[in-house]
Amino acid sequence: MKTIVLKCRIVKLLTFLMVIIPRLALGDANLVHTFRLTDTSIRDLAYELDPEDNEDCLSLGALDIVFRADNYGPPNVGVVLTDPRGRRLGFDPLTKKAWQTLPMAQGYIDCDDLDGQDSCRGVVQVCGPVSGTYKLEIIAQKTTAYGVSISGRSRAIRGNSSLHCSETDLNNVTIRARSRDIILLNYSRDPQDDVTAQLQHTGQMQSRESHSHRHVVVKSAEHPVAGQ
Repeated sequence: MKTIVLKCRIVKLLTFLMVIIPRLALGDANLVHTFRLTDTSIRDLAYELDPEDNEDCLSLGALDIVFRADNYGPPNVGVVLTDPRGRRLGFDPLTKKAWQTLPMAQGYIDCDDLDGQDSCRGVVQVCGPVSGTYKLEIIAQKTTAYGVSISGRSRAIRGNSSLHCSETDLNNVTIRARSRDIILLNYSRDPQDDVTAQLQHTGQMQSRESHSHRHVVVKSAEHPVAGQ
């Protein structure tokens, strides 16, 4: 699959040095998932088609997730993303299981030292995601603090050269060794909706909204596709 860069604030090609998802280790995608029933676009999931190629998925929207941990080198947390239809992408460092069943999606570790802190970041990209509630599982190998940046882009509208992008962040979240956090992401292809995130600490019965939220409008021509 062609590498597709979907960030809304900075449109540039990333240098990916380590793949975090072993392609041969695929798992069962049968998960119980949550829908936001008050949203018409999410209730009508049956009418949203999956993308069939890169050109098709670019017009249907995008979901871009970047995560970091408070350590040198690759993040000492793993992530597993489950879409509203129960399909998964990611790697569980505790069970050593990996999934890659999401169409037009990819995950990498980017160790290009962008901020001079000798740290890497994880990148998960879904091109043409369906509308609904996504489950992002953060899995810690060691006690650490992590941050997640999420951006969503709407589907393209015929006759309109602008694309709606929205972003939300979770910063400085502490997670204990061998524990898991769940972040529920609400995404819609509808240009009128923003991406939102809610953190739920498993086992602690706590939840909180993302720390910040903002949205921008970008031109569709600002989303390039790089060759393989």
